[in-house]
Amino acid sequence: MKSKKSVFIEGHILSNSCHGQVGQPFCIHRVRFSNGKYAIIRVASGICFKLGDIIKRSDCEWFYKRTTIRLLSFEYLEDDESRRQFFEYQ
Repeated sequence: MKSKKSVFIEGHILSNSCHGQVGQPFCIHRVRFSNGKYAIIRVASGICFKLGDIIKRSDCEWFYKRTTIRLLSFEYLEDDESRRQFFEYQ
């Protein structure tokens, strides 16, 4: 039987782009992860992170300031591709 190993990843918010209406924000974030990859992410609850904020994943859960958050699905990207995709949302 395989034992589960604990996975810990930190993500640093590099850029954000907030859209939508007051009370219904739609924020897109460009993140650099501790595994050397990048991604464009959104939080299901509509939270808008600030530049320099840190999100963390421990096992299968994501956290922001010790509060569990749910990220919408995303894929890991290289730096250049993450920049290109982020600027498409501008």
